[in-house]
Amino acid sequence: MKEIKVKELTLENFKPFGSFSQMVNPTARGNGIGGMSFHADLEVLEMGSAHAAAFSTTRVTNQLKPVVLALENHSHCGEGIMSLDNDMLVYFAPAGADLAHAIEELCAFRVPSGVMLTIRPGVWHCMPFTVDTEVVNVLNVLPERTYANDCEMHILKEEERVAIIV
Repeated sequence: MKEIKVKELTLENFKPFGSFSQMVNPTARGNGIGGMSFHADLEVLEMGSAHAAAFSTTRVTNQLKPVVLALENHSHCGEGIMSLDNDMLVYFAPAGADLAHAIEELCAFRVPSGVMLTIRPGVWHCMPFTVDTEVVNVLNVLPERTYANDCEMHILKEEERVAIIV
């Protein structure tokens, strides 16, 4: 089985897949009054032609070893993901790659809780993994019903699967 090592989450390393911002305790300048600080537009998610964003959650339980079992992408919109409680492992391959090249070009990142990732349209990805915990709860932001009308999903054959090395 092919293995990939987790890369450091930096703006440069993540740039081919999208961007990210620390949403909890942000470092960006904020405006506010007495005990309130508003940090506007920290991340912008490409919603395509959709008129509504849908907020969903994914609950991931501990895997003995993180192994990429599936890849998906959304051709017409981006996706936002953020762990609500614990660090997570995520993986991506560049938009435009066919499935075989996506498997070869996978990159994995450890993402601290409270960091919002905005994923570009067409970028290959799928389920996150836990890190040092039993459960991670992830907020997903997509145009409404994207999973039904803009989701190309591939379950990988045993020989195509990739192990993530922390």
